[in-house]
Amino acid sequence: MAGMELGERKQKILTAVIDAYIRTGEPVGSKALVEMLDNAVSSATIRNEMAELSAMGYLEQPHTSAGRIPTAKAFRLYIDRLMRRQPLSEADRKGIDSLLSGASGDPERLIEEASQALAQATGCAAVTTTPAGQAAYIRRIEVLRASPRMAALLLMTGSGVLRTRVCRFGQDIDDETLERLSKALSASFSGAELSEVGLPQVQSLMAALGESGLLCAPALTAFYELVQESAEAEVRLAGQLNLLRYPDYDPGRARELLDFLAQRELLSGLFSAMPLGLRVVLGSESERPELDGSSIIATQYTLGGRPDGSIGIIGPLRMNYSAAIPRLEYFASAVGRLLNEILGDGR
Repeated sequence: MAGMELGERKQKILTAVIDAYIRTGEPVGSKALVEMLDNAVSSATIRNEMAELSAMGYLEQPHTSAGRIPTAKAFRLYIDRLMRRQPLSEADRKGIDSLLSGASGDPERLIEEASQALAQATGCAAVTTTPAGQAAYIRRIEVLRASPRMAALLLMTGSGVLRTRVCRFGQDIDDETLERLSKALSASFSGAELSEVGLPQVQSLMAALGESGLLCAPALTAFYELVQESAEAEVRLAGQLNLLRYPDYDPGRARELLDFLAQRELLSGLFSAMPLGLRVVLGSESERPELDGSSIIATQYTLGGRPDGSIGIIGPLRMNYSAAIPRLEYFASAVGRLLNEILGDGR
């Protein structure tokens, strides 16, 4: 594994450089390191070790400075092996809980508030997604009369997102037919994953309705369109202007990053392609040139024990990972807990 070749002293020095760089954003010199390591190592030794770490690709020297800054390779090693997480204090936990407490009862609002609160708590851009594909399933379908020839379809997904669509029939439709339609839709599709519902399934339900099948066609079309609409992941973004506060981004780079963040489909694709669990994607690892010099920390929130949507932050490579990671994990668990309370997991 990377970093095994680093002796204990090199690891200590590299960790100290990264910690100092995260704190100040300035290149770190050997003098500062002597102090940080409590004079346990001489500055000549530190200079030699730093030269070797540079040769190994962990440190680089900005042209105008005597000090060194960590490379993406160094951050990767730090996150995987060297970093010590800062546990969240009780006050931090309570603070996050109270930031999220305003959205009681409304899943969409909870996702919205979580993005805002996460951006506020971390000083980064925050991204939350509602599930697409696997985790998105149909929780409830109802057909409600609006007038003799009109009905409203309600579709609620597993994560509590509610969508409605009104359809108009070619003739008056009686209560009994609407009731049959409503029951047939529930029986056929309740609990089904959105990605499983295709035209063939909707057509076979139409055939099963017999005589009233044709009459109900507008409602079945509306149902199919609702499913398509719900199957696309929704992305909520907050705090992107926080990124302008970091000297790490020059104006051109900041503009590229903000333009990228404005493209929700790209963002959604990036998050849904990540493996489950906590992930830190550094700079060019994302294979998006706009994210060079930035990193993403992402994880999922769960509903009824299943990963449901993603929650993450985007900020400069020089993020305070040891504080941000526990904070993000607590956010994800709080959002999952609140969603489970709101929805009482009716899977």
